[in-house]
Amino acid sequence: MAKNLLYKIFGLRKLPTEIRAQLQSEGILFDEEGTSCALSYRNFRGPRNASHRGYKGAHAGSLVITRRTFYVQFPYMLVCNKPVEYAATRLDLELTNPSELAMKFVVEDLFDNATGGLTCHWRTDSASAIHAHLQQVQRSETAM
Repeated sequence: MAKNLLYKIFGLRKLPTEIRAQLQSEGILFDEEGTSCALSYRNFRGPRNASHRGYKGAHAGSLVITRRTFYVQFPYMLVCNKPVEYAATRLDLELTNPSELAMKFVVEDLFDNATGGLTCHWRTDSASAIHAHLQQVQRSETAM
């Protein structure tokens, strides 16, 4: 699926150089930098943002999964840079169609200085593969 228009024109949600280098050294499995996503909030509070309920679409977000790291970057300075095993167990996943993956985050565990509910609907051709990979990680973590 095409990158978000704001990403193409302005480089919005482009990964910082040092983060990109770190992720590449770990072996990138999925690279969805600048991908279109829609965010839905419920009683959410975070850096530079507060919303009781809402749905905001057409954002540029970045999702990169390596062998070791789960990295997400959203608007309003929301960044998750956690081990993939830790992050996968704090996500509810739903494949709404072959090119849209809904991720409901346990916000308090994954984002600094944030509370409430946050769900991201990623629009990407890799949605099915990302969903399968994260479910496999979740199963392996619960089996331990």
